Amino acid sequence: MKQGREWSRKGKGKKKYQNYLGGILCLGLLFFFVQGMLLLDGTFLKMSEEFQKTSPVWNKDTVKEEALADSGEEEEQEVKKVAYLTFDDGPSILTPQYLEILREEEVCATFFLIGQQVEGEMVDVVKQAIDEGHEIGMHTYCHVAEEIYASSESYCMDLEKTKQCMEEKLKIEPKIFRFPWGSKNSYVQGYKNDVIEHMKEEGVDYVDWNVSGEDSVGCPSPDSILRNIRKDYKRYNDPVILLHDSATCKSTLYALRGVIRELKADGYSFGTLSQRERPCHFGE
Repeated sequence: MKQGREWSRKGKGKKKYQNYLGGILCLGLLFFFVQGMLLLDGTFLKMSEEFQKTSPVWNKDTVKEEALADSGEEEEQEVKKVAYLTFDDGPSILTPQYLEILREEEVCATFFLIGQQVEGEMVDVVKQAIDEGHEIGMHTYCHVAEEIYASSESYCMDLEKTKQCMEEKLKIEPKIFRFPWGSKNSYVQGYKNDVIEHMKEEGVDYVDWNVSGEDSVGCPSPDSILRNIRKDYKRYNDPVILLHDSATCKSTLYALRGVIRELKADGYSFGTLSQRERPCHFGE
């Protein structure tokens, strides 16, 4: 019995020792397992970071661009807005003051001239306008409706006379003209297309307008001119604005700076009519 108890104690001690070794072994295996996981996780993180650097999929901006490209869409670009100031019936004694305002505001315009008024000191005034970047177009030679609109031949002769005046006195070849009272006036409807085709053969196109200051009607004030322009110009990204350079109406002169500054504040720049993408014709 004594020997049996001795073997029993030895058996229990051996089992306890085996359990102890098993625990140590499990802890060791657990330690190496955790270390391995940490090492694997670090390697994966490093690989993930490198992948993000090199792969466009992880760049959200690139993903957006690729998605737009795949869908055939493009991000909307800012619309360019350009206003075209035009003055009929000059030159006049007010022209130098118009040029001064345009120069101070750093704006170019287009002037449609009456040929018989390009005389004396007005020749130098118009040359100054040209030197400062403004465009010169033809309006008429005499601006008398009964004479210029008597027939297709009469009107073409009037324009030819105006063209010769500009070539001889100003040393320019005008590329545009404007019908007095516009291309839809009642005088010219019977033969307008004949005039247009004839002038195209001369390399000259006609232009109208889509915004008017109404400064040749009644007795306008600077405020009324601005209101007339304001009610229509926002309808266009490329408004062609009709004004008049006439000694009989100083209201246009007084309104001009306000017109320019309002257009600038609304995001418009300025250009001359030959820079416009397409000619401005009524109804087009």
